[in-house]
Amino acid sequence: MQAESTTINPYLQQEVLTASPIRLRWLLVNRAEELTGVIGQMWQTGEFGQAAQWIIRLRDILGELLEGVQDHSNPVSKDVADFYVFLLQMLVDIEQTQSIPRLSTLRELLKYEADTWQMVLERNAREMTPSHGDSYGFQSPLAPTHSSESAFGGMSAAGGFSLEV
Repeated sequence: MQAESTTINPYLQQEVLTASPIRLRWLLVNRAEELTGVIGQMWQTGEFGQAAQWIIRLRDILGELLEGVQDHSNPVSKDVADFYVFLLQMLVDIEQTQSIPRLSTLRELLKYEADTWQMVLERNAREMTPSHGDSYGFQSPLAPTHSSESAFGGMSAAGGFSLEV
């Protein structure tokens, strides 16, 4: 690894220290996806020793992501854990073969995962931010309605909006 990779970025450090669990997962997945690009570039320029160091870091990140989904009470945890185990096995194969096409596939899978977590972050931000209408007693269109009926003859509004006042 290069010397500047060990330098602590105070902005990033503060962001990690104050991030929500969802944002931390997104940061990790996003960094893993970025590292696949770094590794591929290093392989193409013949920097195999440095690429091996980044593979170790990538493996650490995937392991950390796997550790974060070990909640046996959550029915989705097993499927997500299986996905990260698959990615780790794929990384072992990639490391042994130095296959750039397989590395690209890993990058695409991580990009998809990063995009998914980005959507979760955005949805969470919308749900946590009260709309202007909330101060006047209107229900946010993003909030789940407790009834499919509205004040207008039992018919719900299109798109899940509640017209109740």
